[in-house]
Amino acid sequence: MTESPVVDGVQIVDVSQNDTSVTDLRTTPETRRFLWTLTLNPSVSYVNFGVYLLAAALGICLFVFINSSQVLADERIYLILRHIKQEVLQGFVLGQVLLIPSKELGNASGSLTFYDELVSIFAVWVWGIASDRIGRRAVYGLGFAIMALGLALFTYAKNLYPQLLLFRLVFALGGGASSSMMTAVLSDYASDDDRGKTSGLVGLVSGCGALIAVFLLLRLPAKFGDGAEGLRVTFWIAAGLSAAFACVLWICLQSKESLLKAPDPNTGRKASIDTGSENSSCSILPAADASHAAELEVTERKSVKEIAWEGLLASKDPRILLGYSGSFLARGDTIILTLFLPLWIYKYYIDTGLCPDQDVDNPDVKENCREAYRQASILAGIAQTFALIGAPLFDRFYRPLPLLGAGFIGLASYLSTFLSTNPTSSGMYVTMCVIGFAEIGMVVGSLSLVTAAYVPRQIRGSVAGVSSFFGAAGILINTRLGGYLFDRWTSGAPFFIMFVSHVVFCLIAVVVIVRDALNARRERRHGTTLLAVMQDGFEHKSLIL
Repeated sequence: MTESPVVDGVQIVDVSQNDTSVTDLRTTPETRRFLWTLTLNPSVSYVNFGVYLLAAALGICLFVFINSSQVLADERIYLILRHIKQEVLQGFVLGQVLLIPSKELGNASGSLTFYDELVSIFAVWVWGIASDRIGRRAVYGLGFAIMALGLALFTYAKNLYPQLLLFRLVFALGGGASSSMMTAVLSDYASDDDRGKTSGLVGLVSGCGALIAVFLLLRLPAKFGDGAEGLRVTFWIAAGLSAAFACVLWICLQSKESLLKAPDPNTGRKASIDTGSENSSCSILPAADASHAAELEVTERKSVKEIAWEGLLASKDPRILLGYSGSFLARGDTIILTLFLPLWIYKYYIDTGLCPDQDVDNPDVKENCREAYRQASILAGIAQTFALIGAPLFDRFYRPLPLLGAGFIGLASYLSTFLSTNPTSSGMYVTMCVIGFAEIGMVVGSLSLVTAAYVPRQIRGSVAGVSSFFGAAGILINTRLGGYLFDRWTSGAPFFIMFVSHVVFCLIAVVVIVRDALNARRERRHGTTLLAVMQDGFEHKSLIL
């Protein structure tokens, strides 16, 4: 019998000479479903996946909590920092800032977030690479432990620079691990058949985490004595939750060794564990039974530099590049809703005299300009509510299509907002609805693309890190450039930046869709070979566009 050829370390079986289908050449592990709908990696238990969902929700909850505590700048923060001299206080307060001249409001609002993201933009990539070395569980747990430290120290700062900034950067370091691992663990746990649904569920629980921060954590300070003490107790509660959950993650998440022993539900192949490392260059033989199954020896251990470089090179695949671009816009959408939308509304109320009795020495926007605060809260709430509603809807189609749709919706809504001169008009409510849909479409779609089966298991952490890197870059660019143009051009400048970004994104999405359509037509014409399926990441059903 003629020995089957080996291509790129993979033994190829001639299907025409064997009465075996492509599906038969793969292992067929027992299917495990979460809530009867989501197909998971067979080695992942319900507890593993449930804890992962809680981690996604709590991570977003803590991000929103610490950002809102700064951005809202209510009286509780003012009380705890009022002993700081006025010029330092002016540099600290973000969001609705009354101690800073209106013409400098946007730039001041983006400063602290800028330094935060400057750390995060590198941390997420490093954490992703580290997870390919030491496993997702260790990185995820360590990230929550570091966030706990940052939260515990945050309210003890005596000055803005360097103490408050340093404590915020500690939190950012841990937050980078959490953000990167949310994507990496999803790629390990989900089956490609239900990856869109799983991404939608992750988006849904993340939105719930944001709501918990707004409606629970941010209301706790009033329950604990005076403003300063109440805020400090609340931060300690958040720190305790983060520290406790770091332990839960270490106990309940799937270990790297267990994941390596199980066949990949997307390819039916096992990663070799001869070296105890998943970041290895290995030759793998897909098989259906004992007569076909054989794992070949691991011949080379990849360096950290190689793993990092492969995460960047993965963007040569237009689908992964589209996922990276979606991460950029998804985080940009978030900063628009949490930072620049309230700023735009507040500035409008000040400029038009709708807040005639404002007190420049009082940083509490709730009392000083209640109508502006109420309008900003309503519009942001509408956007986030429709984002939650839209989360389950973006998993039902060929993956790039919802992203293209979200891109078109986003560019139309941001252009409309940029051209609007009145944030109190009835049309703004409709605009916020579609912005919410665009935001969640980007989140779900980008997660699906960067965690799909065509991403090799051994570089998934690096790809997740690069995806989070693009997300951090989205925040970094939007806060800095948006804040600068907010002050020196127009208060609608951040919305124009997002409009241009969505135009570029839509062009990339069109290229990906056309490429996939041409590939699908070619594969249908010539027949899909096992090698094509393994190298290009196509499944038979994904060829039907």
